Formats: sequence, structure tokens, C-alpha cells
Amino acid sequence: MKQRERLLQSTVDLHREITRERLTRRDLLKLGLLSSATGLLLPISGLSLRAAWAKDGGSGSSGSGSNSGSGSSGGTSGSCAIPAPFIGQSGWFTNPMPRLFEMTPLSSGIAGISGPTPGPHPVAGTNDSKLRCVADFPSTSGQWGLDKTTPYADLAHQAWADPNSKLYFPPVDFYELRAVQHNHRWHSQMPAGSKGQPAWGFAPPGFDETKHSIVPGPVFRTRYGRSHFVRIHNDLPATPVEDQVSPLGFGTPIITTHMHNLHTPAESDGNPLFWNYPGHFYDYHYPNVYAGVNQYGGIGDPREALGTLWYHDHKLDFTAQNVYAGLAGLNCIYDDLDAGDPTESTGLRLPCGDNYEFDVPLVFHDRAFDTRGVDYFPLACFDGAIGQDYTVNGVIRPYFDVSRRKYRFRLLDMGPSRFYWWFLQDSGGNNIPYTVIANDGNLLPAPVAVSTGVKQAVAERWDIVIDFSKFKPGDKIYLVNRAEQVDGRGPTGNLLRPGIAVLQFRVGGAPARKDNSMIPAKLRDLPDPVDLATAKRQTWTFKRSGGAWAVRGEPVNINLNTNDQYDRFATPYQIPEGTAEQWTIVNGGGSWSHPVHIHYEEHRFLGYNGTAPSPTVNPTEYSRKDVIRLDPNAKVEIAMRFRDYKGIYPMHCHNVVHEDHAMMIMWKIV
Repeated sequence: MKQRERLLQSTVDLHREITRERLTRRDLLKLGLLSSATGLLLPISGLSLRAAWAKDGGSGSSGSGSNSGSGSSGGTSGSCAIPAPFIGQSGWFTNPMPRLFEMTPLSSGIAGISGPTPGPHPVAGTNDSKLRCVADFPSTSGQWGLDKTTPYADLAHQAWADPNSKLYFPPVDFYELRAVQHNHRWHSQMPAGSKGQPAWGFAPPGFDETKHSIVPGPVFRTRYGRSHFVRIHNDLPATPVEDQVSPLGFGTPIITTHMHNLHTPAESDGNPLFWNYPGHFYDYHYPNVYAGVNQYGGIGDPREALGTLWYHDHKLDFTAQNVYAGLAGLNCIYDDLDAGDPTESTGLRLPCGDNYEFDVPLVFHDRAFDTRGVDYFPLACFDGAIGQDYTVNGVIRPYFDVSRRKYRFRLLDMGPSRFYWWFLQDSGGNNIPYTVIANDGNLLPAPVAVSTGVKQAVAERWDIVIDFSKFKPGDKIYLVNRAEQVDGRGPTGNLLRPGIAVLQFRVGGAPARKDNSMIPAKLRDLPDPVDLATAKRQTWTFKRSGGAWAVRGEPVNINLNTNDQYDRFATPYQIPEGTAEQWTIVNGGGSWSHPVHIHYEEHRFLGYNGTAPSPTVNPTEYSRKDVIRLDPNAKVEIAMRFRDYKGIYPMHCHNVVHEDHAMMIMWKIV
């Protein structure tokens, strides 16, 4: 190992030690290791990756190539450099891309759930994490405590507890998952080879890690009007539990699982405070209704339907690390319009096929590996965690065999901090048009053909349709990222030339069955606009404050054992159920990008830096959304409704390194 490689390795090992000791930004400031002016690790050799990589004139590179494998991007700005990819060009597109494990409901229904029989209320005398949460953090003076955060003091299911409520939708389908540690194989050429490296994931019943991967986790296929229940057992290792020690060197085995962005009651939303402890379980109930049941009746307004959702860990202060560890998966939800019909003959007739063969999730996640090929989480990179190796569905730069027909791909940026700008290219680097049908899981009013790509922020989703029938058998088509990003602050706005080919499609012959799918001229109508004359207005500014990340100048600072600090979280900004508000979301300065996520309901853009959305000017943004790509110095106007359920929900930056360093606020529907 060369001297510079030894320095890089020792620096990474020090970052691991900082992670194990759970040193905070304040701890590093006190130790004199962090600049109070910039908030970055001091450029000390052996401490800062930036200093280590720059030693002897080294320069970073985040990897290359389009189809030709040439070109690079990289940088040394910020607190962390991006080293060269661990898997070189000879290893690109040599491993197949796995399909996500398909979840199916338990055939025995509620009787198949391990442990006590589920019900609308937590079961006393069990290892139910809801009961432990309430017991650990009770109210003391009628204001504080988890028993005050939802309409039921025991965190009972709002859509199951009252048979006389119009919101009563007891579960029909039952599922079970276990959060476990297992070995994951990032690439066949990694030093660990077929054995893999320790990772965390959500394992379905009967999971065999020699046959399937759970990074990312399983994909659920659910339906509106058919509620479902998921019990998640926390089987992650922890000794003792209270120490929150992770064998991975990062993360905490105390978890909470957020369904992003289903219209979900607060107790099942996966709030950062509703913890699932090791050795315990947490029960989630998803009514699978459209927003607006109280106002619209039935199961709500069908124009509020979602499609591509994902679930991920949301533990307070540890979201970035736990998601990076592998605790994430997808949920695709259908209705009569977006039918998920295997025959592709009903509803919109979008690509589907038997067992969703042509309806394919693509989860993008970049990883950091040290000089030995061992993955690590760069916790000390406070701007954001950027890896040098790109993965799709948990494999570094894979290939995917496709038939000569239409496919629906659901693109998810799992983060933690990288943005993308997706182009489709042939082997010669020529751009190929594709069709965008949904943004953040929301079908657009009409499909949009794009040839200059779409930008994707962390947690943002795009549904696209690619028609491979125009290509010849043996052709190779590439999904190429052309967003230049040199550190965790966000993209520079420049286009890489050439881009970085992340996924290779290998075109085969005709499919076994005729392609019945369509790209219809019309998709889903937008709901009626919010009445702005009666909507209350609020402004939320996302910026650095006092060396920390903050919203409205105040970082979330929660000490769950000190009531006066906890009160700031448990009694947040309050909004009456059934009302609507107009919010202004402001990037308060600097060169950081903030992908802002608002839980619960979708919002509509009213204006982005003064430009109103238009089906002709910016048609891919003319939709409902739940992630705001807040560019540097941007100002965004949105309108949002707050309907049906009650309780607390967060808004936060989904560059989850920023979230874990306090860029989050809470609001409460009352």
C-alpha cells in the first residue's frame, strides 16, 4: 500500500472511530477538530479526507464514463473528497441487476403474524414498541410526552380503533418484516467476493440471503381501497440496547420506518420519535385511502392517488446512517386507473406483465469504500455523504436484460446526498428520448417526452417509460447521470461531458407475449386548486445557523429526557384538520441544495423563483409533489391541504445528513 493510500485508510478509520463514539458537531467543535466558521473538519492530515486526498497532489474522481468509460468528475471542496471508484471500468456492467423481492400478503392473514394477535390498540404485556415509547416518554404536566402526539394516548391506529368513524378502514392484508443484519454483495469483484459485507435490511418471511438481496428491501404491491398491516420486528444486534451500538461501525439498531409519502395516520407514519427497539416490534396500519375522506367521502378523492412510494428508516439523528446501512424498500400502490393489470388491458394500460415483469423499480444509491474495499459511512462529512461507486438495486453498475417492448421504470434516489440528471444514451453517446409519466409517485396530467433528461433530488421519484422495440437485439442502451456534483452540498448545475453510465440495458428479442401496453395521451387529472383567499400563509427558511443546519434559524434540539426541550418538538406548529395553507420555502443562502420533504399530503407548486408551473413551460413539474428540489437561493411557493388524520408530522431536508444535523421542524394536525 502506497503512503498516500495508507494515509487515506487511516483517515477513513478515524472517521469510523468518530462514528462509533457518536461524536456530534458540538463535540468536534469542543475538541478543536471542526472549524466554527465553515462547519468543516479542519484540513489536518490524518483527520480530513480532503487533506488526505490532496497530499502529494492527489485529486478526487467520482468515476466515469458514459458508454465509452471516459470522462470523470470529482473534487476536493467541502470536508470530504471523492476518491476514484473502487470497481474499475473492467468491472462495470458485468453483474446483473437484481429485481427487488416481491412481497405477498400472508396466506393465513392475521393468524400468520408472529407474536401477539394484532389489534387496533397495542397489546399490553408484550414487546410492543408503541407501549415502550409511551412508557419511556410520558407526559408530565399535560403538555409533553408521546401520549399527547396523536388522538390516542397509546398510539392506537386511528383508522382501526373506532368502527363508527368514516375513517374506519381495518386491515385486509397482513405482512411481516424483520430488520436484520446479513451479508450483502455489492459486486463480484469486491474483496469479500461472494461472501459479501455486513449490512442491514428488511427480510420477509422465509428470506434466504443466498438467493435474494434485501438491500434495497422488498417491494410491496398494494391497492387503494384495500388496507394493509405490517408488523416490523427489530432483530438487529445490540448489546446492550441502550448503548445503540452498531456492529457496522455506523447506524443505530433503534429504528423507525417511514412510508414516504402515503396518506398515513401519524402513529404509522414513521415519525423520527416513534422508535422500534431491538427485540421489539412495531405495528403499522396503512388505510390505503386517497386524501380527503372527511371532505370527499368514500375512500377520498381519486385525483389524490399516488403510485411510487418508498419506506425507509427515520430514526432521530440517525436517518442517513440507517438508510445507508440498507433499511429501505418500495411500495407501489395501484387503483382502477393505474391498474397494475398483468394483461395490460384495463385502466391506462401502462406496462406491467405477469408478476410485474415490465414494471421495474430502480433504486440508486452511491457507496463509499475504503482502500481495502470495505464500505463505510463518512459521518464527518457534514455537507453530505457522497460515494464514489454507483449502485442500482444494490449492485455496482449492473446490466439489465430487456425485451423489445415498453417498460415502466420507477426511479428512486435513495441518497443519502447525491443528486442526478438522467439521460438515456446509445453506445455512441447519442441522447435517446424517453417518456415521463409520474413525478414523486404522482401521475402527470399527460405524458411528457424528454430528450434532455430529468433532474432528481434525494428521495424524489420519477416514473418513466422506455420503448425498447425501436432497438435491435444486441443493442446496449445506457442510463447516464450527467449531474456534476463534487461534494455533499449538491449539484453544481453543470453537465458532465460525457456523463457517468450507471446502468446498461441489454436489448434481447421480442417478448414471449404481445406488448399490450400503451402510453396514453391523458393520465390523471389534478385535484381542484387550494382556495388561496382563505389559506393561512407561512414562511420556512432552510439555512445554516450557528454552524448547524436549521429551519427558521433554529435547529431541532431535542433532549427526550428534559421536558422543556422536548416541548419544542411535541407541541409544534399546529394546523386545524381540513384546512389548507400556502407555504413559502426559502433557501437561506450559500451553495447548498436542500431537497425538502413534507410528510403526509402532496403539495402543488404555485411558483418557483417567481415562475408559475405550466403544462407547456415545465410540464414534468406540473403535478403534485412531496419533495421540493430547493436549489441555492431558491424561493418556492406551494399550497397544501391537511386532511383526515391528526397528530405530528415532520418537514425536513432529505439530504439526510442535513436532517440528522437538525434541519427539521414538526407540525401538528389538531
